[in-house]
Amino acid sequence: MSAAAMVHCRQPDCGARVIHEHAGGDYGLEDIPELFQLGRLVPDPEGRECIALSAGEIRELKVLADAYSFDFEPGLIELCLELHRFAQDRHEREFVFVQS
Repeated sequence: MSAAAMVHCRQPDCGARVIHEHAGGDYGLEDIPELFQLGRLVPDPEGRECIALSAGEIRELKVLADAYSFDFEPGLIELCLELHRFAQDRHEREFVFVQS
């Protein structure tokens, strides 16, 4: 993820709110499926990094981020926790997050 990279939810009804701003370090959305075995990479018409996570996977992601908080890049852990905070009060079954 570049230093200016931000993460948004791609669904139109979720607004344009920035969910995560890059905190420095070598991490990105693509690390979530690779390191935590959750979600899947999905195509984006603009060629950006995108992952789809179900609501259940986001809850599991928070547990794993807490458990591995000392093993992975701090920015990646914060990204995971911010995705959880964003999704916890919403009722969507799946979220698609985009990194731009």
